[in-house]
Order: sequence, then structure tokens, then C-alpha cells
Amino acid sequence: MKKLFLIILALLWVTQLSAAEAVTSESLVSILQGAGYEAFVDEEGDASFYDQYEMLYWATPGYPEENSIYIQSGWSATENVTSDEAYKIANEGNRQVFTIRCFYEPLTRTFYTDYTLRYPETGLDEEVFLRTVESFLSEADTYTDYLIGEGAL
Repeated sequence: MKKLFLIILALLWVTQLSAAEAVTSESLVSILQGAGYEAFVDEEGDASFYDQYEMLYWATPGYPEENSIYIQSGWSATENVTSDEAYKIANEGNRQVFTIRCFYEPLTRTFYTDYTLRYPETGLDEEVFLRTVESFLSEADTYTDYLIGEGAL
């Protein structure tokens, strides 16, 4: 009985390791496609996908020991927005959304949003990932509307 218990524990441990290691861009694309998203692995190896407005987003698995997925999107700033204005707009965006982080990158003149989803060592729960994506898209929509309202896009 004791041997059987130890074998079961060992199998569970191996299964947990496999689940945590299985989070790849390809597996994220599969989850996203299963939920109806147009998703693909892009040139940089990220899981890229479009929302209902055909805005591009990407999800990047973290290193396996981090048990994380980095979700991000970006929008090019219009020529009439100065860097000082862009920083103020991004900071105000952070006051309007709760989950995602908003920032501005001056070298590429791009507004970004991102979020890091951490998952347990036992592996990624697909439902949690998809709910996180939906929440991210909702807040990114709020931020996009704000950027448009400010004339930044």
C-alpha cells in the first residue's frame, strides 16, 4: 500500500512538472484559437492574437521557473503628441484602468499596455488565462478610448 501511494505521488509530481513546462507560445495559441480568437505565433515567437476590433495583442510565456505569461499591446502615437504630453497621457491612463499597466516608449513613440499573469507550479489553468485575456482586452479598450479622446492616436 505504501509503495502504491509513493508511486501515485511520483506520478502526480511528474504531471505537475509537465503541466508547468507545457506553457509555450504554441500552447497559448491553441487555447486562444479554441476560444475563437484569430491567433498565431509571430516572428518573435510570441502568441499573437486579435480582438474584435482587429487590434493586435501578444502573450509571451515567461521562463518556466517564473510561471508567468506577459500580455501586451501597443499603439503608435500621432506626430502631434510631444513626449512630455505622452508621458502625462500614459500616467493618466494608469489612473483610469485597474489591472493593466500603461506606459510610453519614446524611442518608438509607442503607447503600451501590459500585464503579467502568474500561475501556480501545477500549471496554467486555461479558464484563468482566458478570463485574464478578456479582462486585459476590456481595460485596453478603455485605455484606447482615452488615447483617442486625447488625440494621441
